[in-house]
Amino acid sequence: MSPDRSRRSPVFRAPRPFLGLVLATGLVVCALTGCGGGAAVDTAPSAAPPAAPAAPPASSAAQLASGWRYRFNMIAPANDNFAITTRELYLYFRPDTSGVHFQLENRLGVPLKILWDESTFLDIYGRSYKAVHRGVTYATRELPQEATYVQPGARYSDLLIPVELLNDPGAAVGQGARLLLPTDLSAQSLVGRIFGPNLVIAVENEERLTFEARFRVENVYSDR
Repeated sequence: MSPDRSRRSPVFRAPRPFLGLVLATGLVVCALTGCGGGAAVDTAPSAAPPAAPAAPPASSAAQLASGWRYRFNMIAPANDNFAITTRELYLYFRPDTSGVHFQLENRLGVPLKILWDESTFLDIYGRSYKAVHRGVTYATRELPQEATYVQPGARYSDLLIPVELLNDPGAAVGQGARLLLPTDLSAQSLVGRIFGPNLVIAVENEERLTFEARFRVENVYSDR
């Protein structure tokens, strides 16, 4: 006699959505812990592809247009102190983008006389011009420059530039001289260029001494 079907244990049939959820959960567990005793699956994310180059910042154009600085060496007379020392005087030089600053100390017992109109300036393109000092303007650039006396034991500081820097529309309207050296990206093209003044000084008995100072652009860099 066949068993009574009415006494069989009831069969639970899970709804299809529930079965899908169980299967998905099982796959996740296998992925995380490894199934079948094999090597564990490496779940660390793979290396991300290299990012696309970032767009240049908005300020990059300004960085190229300004903020370039220079490193100089004094090559004539060659020394690391940017100075000339003689029996008559001590001269210290500091070149920058505006010109060549200097300080003179008189070591004699009589005055020294700086002869501006006999002094010259070699620019970075190898051209020689009359040198002018602080206070000369576009309007007075062609006029004689009165000599400056430096008394015994005294110090005197000034700035030298080639007069050509005053031949500029900006200088003509009172905005000062053009820069001796550019401060934009074009500064990179000046590495190796040489410039500097020939400063003429009268000493005892109107004897004239010419002090030639030459500087070389060794490097340029952006300070931004």
